[in-house]
Amino acid sequence: MKALITFALANEFAPWRRSRRFERVSGDASDQTYSAQVGLADVRVVLTGVGRFATQRALARAFDWGPDVCVASGLSGGLRSVHRPGAVLAARMVANVNQTRLVRSDAELVSRAGVLGAKVVERFLTSDHVVSASEEKKFLGASGDAVDMESAYVLSAAAQRGIPSAAIRAISDAVESDLPLDFGQAFNERGSVSVPKIIGQIVARPQRIGGLLRLAHESERAAAALASFLDAYVQRLSLDPLPEVAKAEALAT
Repeated sequence: MKALITFALANEFAPWRRSRRFERVSGDASDQTYSAQVGLADVRVVLTGVGRFATQRALARAFDWGPDVCVASGLSGGLRSVHRPGAVLAARMVANVNQTRLVRSDAELVSRAGVLGAKVVERFLTSDHVVSASEEKKFLGASGDAVDMESAYVLSAAAQRGIPSAAIRAISDAVESDLPLDFGQAFNERGSVSVPKIIGQIVARPQRIGGLLRLAHESERAAAALASFLDAYVQRLSLDPLPEVAKAEALAT
């Protein structure tokens, strides 16, 4: 079985990369694709960068490899108080915040995630900006469980190719937490974190260092929980692959 897993950023992938010793597929520094054998599965991880355009650019050739399943993964912001940092969630569907685009996860992939301990939820929201303020998170919680900036585009790309897919993410920040920095201004043109931009914000607002350290700790814990889950999940899928009919159903949606 071939499994394609996406993360936006390297820190989301770091615990799994270390535990499975993923290797770069290409010597091209712009190609953030990694591979490893996980159980009986041949796994490729693509780091897409943050947001729509970075994700679409990163996935332009990723499906040429012919994966059997695709998982949009990484960290997300919680939109409801029941979802605490470190929780792993699997969504039945993903929509943009305006509810004009909706893509369903493969029901069997979500069901199997639930069996392995992920919390099955109704909907992730994909935003076009970093949702930093608790007030906005609470507002979005009326229609979604967690928010990220890539899942809808990953699942849409998989559906266009008839690849069964699911969105499975871990919560890095709770609904009542404001992010300590303006992360919307922290990425470069390729959707990667710009260290100089982060440092610039810290220098301008040193009182926010404590909040940044707490977020880093919670994000690291969430990424570790996600790595453990994905490793078990992919191994289980490799032992009991989805039936071929799943691809036809994915294409039909």
